[in-house]
Amino acid sequence: MTVTVRSDKQVWSARALVLVLAAVLACLSVMLINGEPLYYFDTGSYIRQGSVALDSLFPPVVEDGGQGGAATADKDDTATGSRSLIYGLVMASFLRANALSLVPILHLCVVFLMAWLLAKTAIRSLGGFQNIITLTTVPLLVAATTSLPFYIAYMMPDIFAPVMLMAIAALTAFGPKMRIWELLLISGLALLCSVLHPSHMAIAGLMIPFVILAALVRKMPGRWRATVLMVAVLALSVAERKAFQITVETTTNKEVVYTPHITARLIVDGPGMDYLNDVCPDAEIPTCTLHEALSWSDDPYRLTASHIIFERSPRLGSFRRLPKEDQKQIALTQRDFAKDVFLSHPFATTWALINNGYRQVLRDSIDMTIPSDIELNNAHRLAGITETQQELIRGGLLSVDRSWIEPIDVLHSSIYLISFVYIVIMLLIPGRVSPDVKLFALFILIGIAVNAIVCGGVSQPADRYGARVMWLLPFSAAFLYLARTAGTPRISAGEAS
Repeated sequence: MTVTVRSDKQVWSARALVLVLAAVLACLSVMLINGEPLYYFDTGSYIRQGSVALDSLFPPVVEDGGQGGAATADKDDTATGSRSLIYGLVMASFLRANALSLVPILHLCVVFLMAWLLAKTAIRSLGGFQNIITLTTVPLLVAATTSLPFYIAYMMPDIFAPVMLMAIAALTAFGPKMRIWELLLISGLALLCSVLHPSHMAIAGLMIPFVILAALVRKMPGRWRATVLMVAVLALSVAERKAFQITVETTTNKEVVYTPHITARLIVDGPGMDYLNDVCPDAEIPTCTLHEALSWSDDPYRLTASHIIFERSPRLGSFRRLPKEDQKQIALTQRDFAKDVFLSHPFATTWALINNGYRQVLRDSIDMTIPSDIELNNAHRLAGITETQQELIRGGLLSVDRSWIEPIDVLHSSIYLISFVYIVIMLLIPGRVSPDVKLFALFILIGIAVNAIVCGGVSQPADRYGARVMWLLPFSAAFLYLARTAGTPRISAGEAS
């Protein structure tokens, strides 16, 4: 009888393969169960914007011999800067290839790449006492029990916000020990994530002071690497926005404007409305026209940020019911409006920002990732796609019955709370994990708070903005646990490098 003895390396290779496959399936679980990606109404806007850009680069030929496309530019003299053209191009390209359902695979690849880079660089702080595959996949498996697979399947750029926070935390914590290619690759990921939505760029900018503070506290070679790289990321992100603006204005003769989220938020919170009550009517202040429009109805629900900006009905609409030129001027002057409101009501404005951030932290439901029929119809309309292409945007199994969402939210919230408590305990107990790993976890917590301030304070507190980053809590808790239990060498020094 012949006995076959498998080497440790063979056993570990099989285990590694199982872990990777399990992590991939877990991250894609929502996509697999639903049978379709998860769509939001604004998915259609990204597709439309990307299609317009593709038509400009590669004009399609239609049967009548003319040129055209399913998506056409708006007929007014403005173009929105509130969405990422890059993400729109990605969406439109996949749509034209009849492969829109593969976008979540792209999301998955980015998440896995960041998790692998984190494990590869963090392992040096553990003295090579952990396995890279374990350190990559196990935190993802734990995070996949919460919102992660929903946002991988979500056809919006939200998944890139937590990836950017991971990149910033990794650069800050492990940057001094990284190789040049690792620094460049992680910084490149941070830059990609930053340019995929204006809120991501704002988050990156607000994280820089904390990166600087970490460099001032740490006394070690290379501690300023993260600061230099993040300043470069922010500068390039701003340059991308400027390049987009110049390109649009020179090629289409349209003026780039940003949806006045800040104006609407200040009005809803109170300081903006108080300021307008004091100064309006005034022809020199464009926002006074919005102030008048808000009085066209006495329905209290008109005073929400989303209704102010997007609603068109006589009962709830205001901004969208104004002439195009008035809308344009309100959008162009929202920074001046915010400055004037702050100077006239500094304490009320500051308190509103803090309160909105607090309210945002408490919102983590995945409800907004599950499309309703209304959102799907809006996605079709905004995308400007053909009837044949509409078959590519469907609700899926999870949209049929929404009764499962509430118990899932309760489960997720429990995991978030347990993970948060565990992270805080590990941060407070000395000597359990290395200072570098603690710094990474601390920056994840800071990033979640900054995300809440940006999204809750500038837009409005919404479950979508909270749940997109909350999976970082169980991810970081599992990461800390693995770092704590690292004790027996499982890879060689060469493998650790």
